[in-house]
Amino acid sequence: MSDSGVTLGQGEIRGALSRADESARSIGAALRSRYPEWVDVIEGLRAPQCPRTYLPVLAVLLTARALRSSSELDVLDIQQQTSKRGYAAASIGKLVIPFAVEQGIDLRSKSSQIMNNQPFTFKARVEPRMSSPLKAAFYDSFYDAANSVNALESDAALDLLALLFDLCRATGATVIEPVSVEGGLRALAALVQATAEFVTTHSDNGRVGQAFVAAVLDVVYGSKHVVLGNTADPDASVPGDVQVAGDSGVWLWTEVKQKSVTTGDVEQFIGKVRKVGGERILYCALGNERYPHNIDRMRIARLTESAAIDVAVFVSPADLLGDLLTLAPGSFNSLASRLATAMLTRLEEAGCPYATTEAYQDLVGLR
Repeated sequence: MSDSGVTLGQGEIRGALSRADESARSIGAALRSRYPEWVDVIEGLRAPQCPRTYLPVLAVLLTARALRSSSELDVLDIQQQTSKRGYAAASIGKLVIPFAVEQGIDLRSKSSQIMNNQPFTFKARVEPRMSSPLKAAFYDSFYDAANSVNALESDAALDLLALLFDLCRATGATVIEPVSVEGGLRALAALVQATAEFVTTHSDNGRVGQAFVAAVLDVVYGSKHVVLGNTADPDASVPGDVQVAGDSGVWLWTEVKQKSVTTGDVEQFIGKVRKVGGERILYCALGNERYPHNIDRMRIARLTESAAIDVAVFVSPADLLGDLLTLAPGSFNSLASRLATAMLTRLEEAGCPYATTEAYQDLVGLR
């Protein structure tokens, strides 16, 4: 510990997460009996009406306490420079979320930048009354839990992290079997055309478009690097519907619209990304195929040049597929197989009705 706060290493964070997961798998039922009051707390933060940010942030706080005692670390001081007992909660968050996804644990968010979500954005400390009045009751419950975590011993915090993992373990999730497409370039071209047509004719309130863009980015960059955001979450402050992340965090910010947009919409999104320090943007205006001149590309180019930001604008599903698939590795059969599999997987993840998935399978000849 130093005057600048507490430093937590990636190795020890990963170790705590692994130990908690092992306990969840082996003694999860016993933990439910041992901590009934915490079962109620965790289930309350999982309620559909509760902001999605609170549950994963509770996991961050529990991890911090599991690693350091209260004499060393204050779990409420979520930035390292806040005090001598402050720590970088974001450094835990960027490991907790991918770990949860890998282990089938639903923390209600897949953003590795969870501490950048409201009401915690740019905050040095978790304080009372940080939420909007509409969410005050949920925030009060979270804040009470955060203070309780602050008073815990490290062993108890590790137990409760295991309990949280046990309660949030996803069960009964649909497993998408890998699709095999044969036929080389002709088969790939047919699949691309059918997929573009499908996205043009199906929306489900924009979920189809978001799933489609995530699927294409899966094929190019690998699914473990692609995050399909939840735009229905009013507390989500990470810009864009889909992000691509690496070890250092998000590096590609993607907005997806299935209705026609104008230059101002693109500029507004650029402003949001600039605000969080982003440099690379995909704007997928999938409903603009009939209205390509609604977006002034020269105006966007002047803005991005002055801001030193790279922005690629696509005005249809076919436009996106045509550009991005040329960057993807693998044979034509491999590309087609991965695209079809990714589409089915992301449609499921986006919460599209099963009828929509069936329609895609029918259109591309998978049923």
